[in-house]
Amino acid sequence: MSEKVAARDPLNLILFIASLGGFLLAIILSGIIVFANLFSDSVGMSNGPDYSITTAASIAFVGICALPTSVLSLRALLGHSPLPPRPASSLWLISLVLLPLTFTLGHFAFELGFYPNILGPPAHILTALVPALIVVIIVRRYGPLHSPRRVWGQFLIGVWAIPFTSFLFEIVFLIPTVMAIVLSLMSTEVGRRFVNIMTNPDRWLDPQAYESALQILGQPSVILIILGYVMILVPLIEEAAKTMVIWPLLRRRLSPASAFIGGAIGGAAYGLFEALFLTQPGPAWTTTMIARVGATMMHSFTAGLASWGLNQAVIKRKWGAFGRAYLGAVFMHAFWNGVALVISFGAIASENLSVNLTPSMLDMINFSGVVLLTILSGIALAGLVRIPRKLARDHEHIELDKPLETLGEHTDRGEVVN
Repeated sequence: MSEKVAARDPLNLILFIASLGGFLLAIILSGIIVFANLFSDSVGMSNGPDYSITTAASIAFVGICALPTSVLSLRALLGHSPLPPRPASSLWLISLVLLPLTFTLGHFAFELGFYPNILGPPAHILTALVPALIVVIIVRRYGPLHSPRRVWGQFLIGVWAIPFTSFLFEIVFLIPTVMAIVLSLMSTEVGRRFVNIMTNPDRWLDPQAYESALQILGQPSVILIILGYVMILVPLIEEAAKTMVIWPLLRRRLSPASAFIGGAIGGAAYGLFEALFLTQPGPAWTTTMIARVGATMMHSFTAGLASWGLNQAVIKRKWGAFGRAYLGAVFMHAFWNGVALVISFGAIASENLSVNLTPSMLDMINFSGVVLLTILSGIALAGLVRIPRKLARDHEHIELDKPLETLGEHTDRGEVVN
């Protein structure tokens, strides 16, 4: 494909408009949040800790992630030659030394209240970014070479498209889940009282509302429904959505190693998004963010696994391999969510609910959960290190990797395209 044909490729224009528009939208939204924060402070409306500046900075950072894709797409539109594929530099692994510093800054900012609006945003963003960056470097070290535009495009899908798609479908399935909980509650006196409170907005601030909510969390039917949603529906949705990273590449006979690496890059970006927006600044920031480091590894590994399986199904018609890989990814994700949910229930039970468990038993549950999450994180990290290398080595003697033309790689005729 010539440079003129590549420059006319509509995908370049779509990528440029979407990335630049997303960047501008993120900057505008973060500016609105900052302005609202300043306005509330000036009129004395703020009450208690306010971490909106950290939220605004996180939104702006997600927008900034689109700039490399915007620049690279513009280069293609102008007819410039694509930047050559190159391996990831191991020097970026030095960023690991930042984690102790960022955790320390975050602890001081969010848990001790020491300049939260100054130290908090960079601590929050860097603590979320470094694990994702390390994962991307690891999976790219030994696999096929990919162009900068492909890598940034996959990262952008992970930090933008996958969260939006997952959230949309999770909301759709949350509606019947809530209906099932309501039907379950109507069979008990406590449940009927809670439903009555929830249908009357004037009573939402009533102390009885909080007490009723804590009581229904101890009902087995409610726990089972919540576990079903968190451990079955959410992993099924998210692991399917995370394969979006390789959808545009499937028709070009993507190699198994490239499929895994692409999925892992998108999964790492998705983990970054969750770490930025699901981790709320506050007293539990440090412990939650430590868990998010492992969650980023888990998301990256399961995304790579599911993407590899989808590639096997589309290219080689190995649907059994796809089923095993996808269900394996779902199982690991579900197990992670289940353990995290048990830890959360244990924390609630130890503080608010009357349960037939001693404090030592609750501590053991919490400790066991932490150990299990650590083991899962270790498995994910080991897979991210070994699988790309093994897939690349196994594929070398079969065929060369033939990436998608429109993403600035080589065609199956060996031409370098934009």
